[in-house]
Amino acid sequence: MNSSRFETPSLGDHTKAREPRSRLDILFSGLARQASVINALSLRELQQRYGRANIGYLWVIVEPLMLASVVTAIHSFVSHGKSSSDISPFTFTLTGYIIFIIFRNSFTRSDGVLHHYSSLLYHNIISPFDIMVAKSIVETIGCISALAVLQTFGVVLGLAEFPARPLYLIAAIMLFAWFSFAWCLLAAAYTFHSPFLERLVHPVSYFAMPLSGAFFTVSLLPASARPFVTWNPMIPVFELARYGQFTSSPDRYAEVGFVVAANCFFTYWGLLAIRRVRRDIHVS
Repeated sequence: MNSSRFETPSLGDHTKAREPRSRLDILFSGLARQASVINALSLRELQQRYGRANIGYLWVIVEPLMLASVVTAIHSFVSHGKSSSDISPFTFTLTGYIIFIIFRNSFTRSDGVLHHYSSLLYHNIISPFDIMVAKSIVETIGCISALAVLQTFGVVLGLAEFPARPLYLIAAIMLFAWFSFAWCLLAAAYTFHSPFLERLVHPVSYFAMPLSGAFFTVSLLPASARPFVTWNPMIPVFELARYGQFTSSPDRYAEVGFVVAANCFFTYWGLLAIRRVRRDIHVS
């Protein structure tokens, strides 16, 4: 009789079977699970906001595209013939306004968002952080797509030109999307308990537009005001975007290090605020 079938595994086999996964495997597994959760929340956000009727998810592109095209056309008509350099009014307004839409759309949809999504937070796999990331991704992708479509359309009509330094323009958009996400965390956390602050979210987005630098450059301001204006983290981002878009635009005020430091500070603040609110969501 063959006795090999009755042999027990060796000590080495037991050790190999119970060997724990490495930290790198655990990290990648956690990131993959996080990515799948955010992807599902993004699709849910698209489904709830636009549905599948008519053009469905394409509204995420068409909505900012329609708004930006109207605003850009008006500013281009008013500023026609006033630009003496390679900076066309159409491209200047288009780049500034669509990038700013990332902040405005994300920020104004963050008030009371934790109340609307509170039922999802009973699942341990979903966190407020995941919800805010998904909403920010939807807004950012929609605005970037609208910028690409309108700029291509402008190039065809001879009203715009392709970016002179595309990587700098992309970096500016990513920095601004990060900045917007950090402020969305703050808005979602502090409006959870305060209806008064919830009412202030929309006015803040309106006041932020003329102060953001979306429609002016620092070089056009008085020299005495420039050091104070650049303390606003939005303005260096738009200066970086214009440096990436236009050949003659300088990068003198595109202080990337300051923007990264400000984004880290606001993100850390927002994460702490969201963490404090999370406990109240479960007991409500």
